[in-house]
Amino acid sequence: MKNQNTKAMNKFHLLLLLLALAGICLFSCLHSAETQPARTDEVNTAQAVRLEPVTAYDGSSSVRVHAVLYSEREAKLSFKTGGVVRDARVREGDVVRRGQLLATLDPEEIAAQVQQAEAGLAKAERDWQRVRALYADTAATLELYQNASTAYDLAKRTAEIARFNRRYSEIRSPIDGVVARQLLFPGEIAGPGMPVYVVIGTDAKDWAFKAGLVDRDWARVAVGDSAHIRLDAYPGKHFPGIVTRKSAVGANGSGTFEVHVAFRKELPPSLAAGLVGGLTLFPEKLASYPTIPVEALVKVDGNKAKAFAVREGHAQSIELEIAQLLGERVAISRGLEGIDAVITTGAMYLEDGDPVRY
Repeated sequence: MKNQNTKAMNKFHLLLLLLALAGICLFSCLHSAETQPARTDEVNTAQAVRLEPVTAYDGSSSVRVHAVLYSEREAKLSFKTGGVVRDARVREGDVVRRGQLLATLDPEEIAAQVQQAEAGLAKAERDWQRVRALYADTAATLELYQNASTAYDLAKRTAEIARFNRRYSEIRSPIDGVVARQLLFPGEIAGPGMPVYVVIGTDAKDWAFKAGLVDRDWARVAVGDSAHIRLDAYPGKHFPGIVTRKSAVGANGSGTFEVHVAFRKELPPSLAAGLVGGLTLFPEKLASYPTIPVEALVKVDGNKAKAFAVREGHAQSIELEIAQLLGERVAISRGLEGIDAVITTGAMYLEDGDPVRY
């Protein structure tokens, strides 16, 4: 009897176990049936996108800019004294040599001034000699002798000034160059220091380009950096150059800073101030930035931008700071930490957290 009861209890326990297992299986099936449509819907609604890798950018890459050719030596030539221009021997565009006579004043007035000064000097010398003799004979006082000596010295200085002004009543070129401008012509009255000619130097060392760079490029460029020079007047040719100067003051209103580039060795056959050329500068200063394609940017405001990366199958909005535009790519100074790829195709249609597939 006892064995029969034990068997009955074992069967009862087995039945309970089977019922429990059946309940677990039923619950699992129901739960799977409830969650499967949600997963399927998320996969079906995921936006198809394309990812592009984040690549490194070497800030020593070239800087391209247009520039204007000018001469670093420019002489504004004038007379020291005023007068009527008598002779102007050269015109705009003429080549001149160092020491060449370019223009003269009418000599009549300056000659009269020299004669007047020399006559005053002769009289002062006679007076001084007469008073000196009298002073030696104690017939003149010390005061008279000193006054005569002072008058004689002043007359000598006045004569020297008149002769000096006569010497500078003509204009001679201080440099080898070309006449860029003629401002006064024969018969016109020239005031002291009023420019008559503007002469620019034409030696190889005189020619240079002046270009305006934005602050980021200006900070990268240094004196001594190499450059390539292209001139529209000589298509297909490149001339080696070198950065010679950097301006420490920004150009008024333009927001740019000037750099000056000179020819390193070879020069074109002929040059003229005002020629427009293209410069390619090669900074040696390094500044590494990560870069992304331009099409990855979905919003740009100044140097701030927005893009999308992918995190666990969903779009992740990232805020970026632009360092420099590089044509088809953009150098980013902040915002790509820990991100190795960004969304390009399809980025314009995404919101933060949208499911994506790629």
